[in-house]
Amino acid sequence: MKQILSTSIVVTAMVVGSSVLPTQAQQSCFLQGANGQHIDLGHLCGGGSSNSSQTSASPKTGVFTVPIKRRDSGIPVVDVTFNGRHTFEMLFDTGASGITVSTDMAETMGLKAEGEAFSQTAGGVVPIGLSTVSSVKAGELTSSNLQVAINPSLPIGLLGQTFYGHYDVVIKQDMIELRTR
Repeated sequence: MKQILSTSIVVTAMVVGSSVLPTQAQQSCFLQGANGQHIDLGHLCGGGSSNSSQTSASPKTGVFTVPIKRRDSGIPVVDVTFNGRHTFEMLFDTGASGITVSTDMAETMGLKAEGEAFSQTAGGVVPIGLSTVSSVKAGELTSSNLQVAINPSLPIGLLGQTFYGHYDVVIKQDMIELRTR
């Protein structure tokens, strides 16, 4: 009886969970395993997995890694690729709420400000431009259609919470682990 009850709970959780998960991860056909990994069920739902997903999944472990290149004043510096074409070193900033690029980075990517705002920084309030990028990739994790701030007072970009805020973050000596919640 105990075994049947355990199996029933697992199956029920999988059915209930699978009806919620596609909205959260914006994928069309997958299941989230007990330890948070995403299991692609595209072959059962007709075709492969959806190309419109918000983030790529590490199907085996639910853990994404981002190599640390170096540290700047103790803050990890990582390579970040925008729109699949432009790679820049950026600070992995756990205190930043969003993604911020320098004016030089924006010019290299051909980004134009679609809006304006003000940002509270350590140096005070500064005017910033707002734009959108198709994709942002760091290590094994990719997200799409994200807003970025263009800050003319930064010498290096900041990779903030809008990129990795849905993951548990573990900063190690030479890599950052992002674990699916």
